[in-house]
Amino acid sequence: MRFSDCLGHDLAISIINGYIEKNRFSGGYIFSGPEGIGKKMVAKIIAQKLNCTADSDKPCGSCSSCLRIQKMQHPDVHIIENDESQIKIEDIRNIQREASFRPYEGVMKFFIIDNAHKINSEAANALLKILEEPPKDSVIILLTHKVQTIFPTVLSRCKQIRFAPLPRASLESILVKDYFLSRDTAHFLSYYCEGRLGFALKLKDSKIVQEKNGIFNSFMLSEKPLDGNYFSQSKDQLRVCLNILASWIRDVYLLKAGIKASEIIHTDRHSDLLALAHRFSFKQLDNIILQVSDSSMYLDNNINTKLLLHNLGAQLWMA
Repeated sequence: MRFSDCLGHDLAISIINGYIEKNRFSGGYIFSGPEGIGKKMVAKIIAQKLNCTADSDKPCGSCSSCLRIQKMQHPDVHIIENDESQIKIEDIRNIQREASFRPYEGVMKFFIIDNAHKINSEAANALLKILEEPPKDSVIILLTHKVQTIFPTVLSRCKQIRFAPLPRASLESILVKDYFLSRDTAHFLSYYCEGRLGFALKLKDSKIVQEKNGIFNSFMLSEKPLDGNYFSQSKDQLRVCLNILASWIRDVYLLKAGIKASEIIHTDRHSDLLALAHRFSFKQLDNIILQVSDSSMYLDNNINTKLLLHNLGAQLWMA
């Protein structure tokens, strides 16, 4: 991968290249921006560029160092990805220990902390000690889509680089031209993913395109209780389901408000959406949006998902 592959991030990459050209890319950085936008990919490309063994045109993408960084098998490049609710002090102590050694093979050591907003207070204090006196041959990159929740002391000791999504029409064109998706699928993904190329690429081979219409039919068009398939889904699956449902209701609301048909997410169901826009009042749609939002919030609590779906379905059918 090269920086030229990171579409839509020209400003961020220009800033990064400026630091690299002046030999000043060291210490701590915060890459902020929406999820699935490519922050981690850019961080890995920087690690490749600074550790590439080619004589020129770095990163070459084909030397042993570049290939192993791409596969995350390089001893000097570490990604901290904690699946738990918090990044704890043990994770940061591992960074402290590794940063105290010189690079094993490369020129620079990289520590990439994904979802850095999960760092707890104890871990933040430990991280602060590293950031205050960072080793010259180590770089720490914090990735987050919730920069406002990063501890201010950590934030103040890092250079922040912001990443923005692509215009949705631009992403749609890229998905059609470069990834050979149909126009309908590309439109759905570009609008549903809100211009986030990484998120769209993650979803393009998933079942979401097929499942989205089933969700719409079951929740918005059905006159009988939901089928059992939804009741057996995990909380993560239900969260995706609710997010898709919210996107359907968003389209109904905006069509009722007079938005152009080309600006809705689900263009393939325009006539069905328009019929619902005539059926529901704005007040009813406000209540439905609130119900879906509350249901998504309740998923984070220890709630009976069958009861949650039953209540949500009842609210939609009563509207």
